[in-house]
Amino acid sequence: MPLDISTWAITEKNKVSQINCWLLALEITIPGYPAEEIARIIANNDDITWAGHLWQAFPFEIDEIGENSKGEVPRIDIRISNINQVMEYYIQTYDAFLKAHGYSAIKVKIMVINSGNLANTTPEVSYDFELVQPKKNSQWATFTLGASNPYRRRYPEYRILRNQCQYKQFGGIECGYVIPGGTTPACDRTLTACRTFNNSGRFGGFPGAGDGSIRL
Repeated sequence: MPLDISTWAITEKNKVSQINCWLLALEITIPGYPAEEIARIIANNDDITWAGHLWQAFPFEIDEIGENSKGEVPRIDIRISNINQVMEYYIQTYDAFLKAHGYSAIKVKIMVINSGNLANTTPEVSYDFELVQPKKNSQWATFTLGASNPYRRRYPEYRILRNQCQYKQFGGIECGYVIPGGTTPACDRTLTACRTFNNSGRFGGFPGAGDGSIRL
């Protein structure tokens, strides 16, 4: 199936010779506490600023993204340099988050942009994937990625946990806590923390589960 790219990109790619280059960018959203972390890297010799963010030049390899007509969930491997142990930090932080808060997928967005059209904040091509399996060694951090699969989603979405709030965003609509201006308080999503903020009426857990009573 042909790619839907802009008129500018079509003109650029059809030139006999080009002074601009096509760049492959990765935006990796890693769940974490108290906030998720986003790594933005680009296959280039130098860092660039695009779409209001700094994209760090970083070596990585990516398998070809193909299509099939069998209804299978596509999978690809991305290998990101781990020589300086930068990706090691992200993977360990992610593992700690999973143990404390349960499964939440790493999301990876693969984008193609052009160095001659950085004013355009919309990538010419983009693909969205979720982490299926991470692994690492001294040279590479390898991420096996797959498209979102509805059969892998938790159902029902929420679990009955006594002392763990299930709301993902502290101060969000469900939480309802109004964070004072100029401060960044931390919440570990426990009932004790919720009481500290005088917000236990909006606690997203089930304190009375398992003992036949209700506690506030």
